[in-house]
Amino acid sequence: MSKFYELRDFPLFTGCAIEEFLQQTSNRISTYKKDDLIALQGAPCLSLMLLCAGELSARMVNDEGKEIIIERLKAPEVLAPAFLYSSENFFPVTLKAETEVRIWTLSREGFLDLMTTDKNVLRNFLQHISDRSVFLSKKLNEFALQNLNERIVNYLKRHGQIQNIQEVASIIGVARPSLSRAISVLINEGVIEKEENRYKLKNE
Repeated sequence: MSKFYELRDFPLFTGCAIEEFLQQTSNRISTYKKDDLIALQGAPCLSLMLLCAGELSARMVNDEGKEIIIERLKAPEVLAPAFLYSSENFFPVTLKAETEVRIWTLSREGFLDLMTTDKNVLRNFLQHISDRSVFLSKKLNEFALQNLNERIVNYLKRHGQIQNIQEVASIIGVARPSLSRAISVLINEGVIEKEENRYKLKNE
């Protein structure tokens, strides 16, 4: 089991009297095994959920059943914060445990009361939502405006290497054969290189 993060370790609660808050609001800690589904795409988002240990993948499935890995989330992380108080407060993705994980669940109403009395927490929450919006904007730009070769190069710039082609194909949103062909083209062009069982940018 990876490190367990207390609530005070979350930037969301910086400067907050967290012990007093926990005494006044409903909360619980849940443990999940690898491959367990934490939340399903389209399920109601009714509580503040905090990833305190482990790693999750956020996956989205379209009407044709095609699954895309939107991102991987590592503790400490706030889960689906932008949907907690939305008029359509449903999980936009399915959250799947990639390791053993622990989730700390807090009352939505209790957290709202905390934000109305503690401006630091309110500011932290708004900043976190804003940062998530920036991330999603960049993700949308990748899918809408970049071709496959550009997506591969940008993935390597962020993650350093490609080891599991099937997994990266799901993240980039293409079929595995298409990704393999594009990687071969980039190798021939001298953009990336194969080193043992991984691919990386040649200038790295």
